[in-house]
Formats: sequence, C-alpha cells, structure tokens
Amino acid sequence: MTEFEIEYFSRAYRENYIRRNPPNKWRSFLKEILKFKTEGNLLDVGCAHGLFLYHAMRKFKCSGCDISHFALSYARSYLPPEVNLFYGAIGNITVKRPYDVVTCFDVLEHIENLEVALKNLYELVYPRGLLVLTVPVYDGPLGWLVNRLDYDLTHQHRQSRDFWLRQVERWFEVRFYTGVWRYFLLNRFYFNTVSHMSRRWTTAILIVAEGSTM
Repeated sequence: MTEFEIEYFSRAYRENYIRRNPPNKWRSFLKEILKFKTEGNLLDVGCAHGLFLYHAMRKFKCSGCDISHFALSYARSYLPPEVNLFYGAIGNITVKRPYDVVTCFDVLEHIENLEVALKNLYELVYPRGLLVLTVPVYDGPLGWLVNRLDYDLTHQHRQSRDFWLRQVERWFEVRFYTGVWRYFLLNRFYFNTVSHMSRRWTTAILIVAEGSTM
C-alpha cells in the first residue's frame, strides 16, 4: 500500500508528525493501560514511527507492525533492536501466540471493513487480554469542527463515539472508555489531555476492552 508512505505523512500531518505526537500524548495513553495491566507482551498495530513503543517498552515486552515501509524504517532507527517490528496489514496479521495487550491508536477509522479488522484484533489478544484503541469522533458539540479540520482523505469512517463502542462490543467486553482532547495550535503546539468527565464531548476517545474467554 503506497498511500501510507512518506507522501501521506507529509500531506495528512502537514509535515508536523513528530510535533503532533509529543511524549505527553503517549505517556497519557500508557497511563490508562497501566490501570488494567502492568506487564506482559504488547503489540502496537499501526505503530508508525514507534513513538508509543518507546514509552511502552519500559513496562512491556513490545512489538509493532505497520503497513508503511517509510514509518517502519523510522521506527527501526528510533527503537532498540529488542523491539520486534514487522510489516502487517490489519485484517491479515498472524502471530505465533496472542498478546496480553494490543494497541491500535488512530487506525480503525482508516479501515473499510471493520468486521474483518476487529476479528483479527480479537485473534491477536489473549483471553482476558486487552485491546486499547483511540479513534476521532465526529459527534458532540465540536463534531462539526473535527470534521472541518480533518484533512485526511484516507479516513473511511467519520462516526460517533457510540458507533465505535458498538463496533468494539461485537468482539470484546468494553471495560472502560475515556475522552481525549487534542488540538494542534499555530502549527507549533500540540495539546493532548485525557478527560473522563468530558468523554461525551471530547474530539476523540480511548477505549479499553477485554478479550473473551470463550
């Protein structure tokens, strides 16, 4: 898939991918995961430049996969060799054994067939393991603004938070979800904070779900 190579990152992120993904963003996501699991094997699906894995590897034995050769090349130069990285498209990812935690940050909105994607994620997670994901949401008082500022033409789904919760619940037990406020200001400053109290109004959500024992 060539659409997610260097041209994509330049276009979708206006050549500000690193600024739009500061360390405090990934630390806040990791903090939410650690409320439920503090160790084990973790796979980051759609790991891109490996920025989340850089923080997660301090707590978990980490792997990452992506469909972008450009992003994986950056991640390989950025992360230590003990972090396993491989090419993999969601829906067709196969592994020798499931993971205790699978993360999927801002990926599912790009996937046309959510049923296939979520089934694959289900297969990647141990029973009682965790799927942790984020998606942008287009409902709430600021939904119109999220849609207006969304320049990513590869987004297949511009949906509400309830839509995403229903999709995940088809394969997992939702344990928790919280809101994520995020803005990129003046092409320089990225604001990212997790807020449970305002989760019905935020511009994105983070979902923590548990794999079934069935």
